[in-house]
Amino acid sequence: MFPGEKIAVALSGGKDSVALFHALIAAEDAFGIKVSAINIEHGIRGENSLKDSAFVEELCESLGRPLISYSVNVPDYAQKRGISIETAARELRYSCFFKAIDDGLCDRIATAHHAGDNTETVLLNVFRGSGLQGLCGIPERAYDGKIIRPMLSATRDEIDAYVRENSLPFVTDDSNFDDDYSRNFLRNRVIPLIKQRYPDLDSAVTRLSALCENDQNLLMEMAESAVSVSESGVNVSLKNELAPPLLSRAVIAAMKRAGLKKDYEAVHVNAVCALANANTGAEVNLPHGYCAVKGYGKITIFQTAKKQNFSFEFKEGTFNLPRGVLKIKKVRLPKMDQKAKVAFFAQKRANGSLFVNTECVRGALIRTRREGDIFKKFSGGTRPLKEYFIDEKVERRLRDDIPVGAIDNKILFIGGMEISADAALGKDDAEAYSVTYEKILKENTNV
Repeated sequence: MFPGEKIAVALSGGKDSVALFHALIAAEDAFGIKVSAINIEHGIRGENSLKDSAFVEELCESLGRPLISYSVNVPDYAQKRGISIETAARELRYSCFFKAIDDGLCDRIATAHHAGDNTETVLLNVFRGSGLQGLCGIPERAYDGKIIRPMLSATRDEIDAYVRENSLPFVTDDSNFDDDYSRNFLRNRVIPLIKQRYPDLDSAVTRLSALCENDQNLLMEMAESAVSVSESGVNVSLKNELAPPLLSRAVIAAMKRAGLKKDYEAVHVNAVCALANANTGAEVNLPHGYCAVKGYGKITIFQTAKKQNFSFEFKEGTFNLPRGVLKIKKVRLPKMDQKAKVAFFAQKRANGSLFVNTECVRGALIRTRREGDIFKKFSGGTRPLKEYFIDEKVERRLRDDIPVGAIDNKILFIGGMEISADAALGKDDAEAYSVTYEKILKENTNV
């Protein structure tokens, strides 16, 4: 929290959120913050839910505090999405939180999670088979610090004592006693039994989460050093062999950076990791239209898009293509001997310009590659264009976006790469076409 910030407490009317609301108001001057409340009526408990929201409204009025209110239909949302009531409630609740922030009604949301909540979360993650990340529990800050949890280290007994000492009013959510919910089952039946033998359970789990978070942060930092972004997608480098714990984390980091931030499971991560030992070109389909492909020394994760074919007459001009800009213009060639001319064209090619014979491109098309295309290199015979791309280590998904100049299936030049021996200039040519292909993104650009 920073001076001048507007902090909205997620206020359900329950004991924990009322305690946090009261504590932050008391600390308002010390921190230089402005405290308000945000309440979401979930549409789950009928009249009781409406009464709880009414209680929150009355409490805010009595304290002269602004209230941000939302009403959502959790059961309907859960049914449409095919998810649990608990998951639906959380998704809609956080959607309201971010809307309030985006609308400028507050700068951060403070939730009343405490040490007991963290214990429940860690145990739930254990029973679900979570890895190290699950043992980290609930973070004190989330979503770039937009969600804060000031009471995370406080115990149940400490919160109860604070409420008693300050005679704070609160309501009790009757759904907290419904053991059909997994969290309630742990809270009401399992954890009390554990605490009979291990009374310091919450403190122990808090220490465990802190230790696991330190380890997780170090492993993620090491894993992310293998992740980069290029025109082909987000890459996980395989050049330096990654140990399995680092590879799996690098894959997760790459998926998130590519935009796949939810709905992936361990089976997806494991399948992508398996590409490290697969043949080049092997693919794995991921949720929401994403794909992972084994490339040359890397795994690339990207969102698939429909191929955009193009075909038009070879002519002078500037042409915007799916992944770049093609520029064609006729130029006069300098008078020089053959050796100097070779050096001149080599330098131009290094800068992205190809020079082709003006006669060979009569009737040619600029188009995407096609099955059966052939290419004649200067230093070799005629071969399939596909084999040329393989030799040059051009990833398969990028080949369809590279413009080629062609007559029938004979390739005269490959944009930004090479010209065919069939398009070579003669020693006495006084003019040529300059063909320049500028890609939108550069390969291997780190972020």
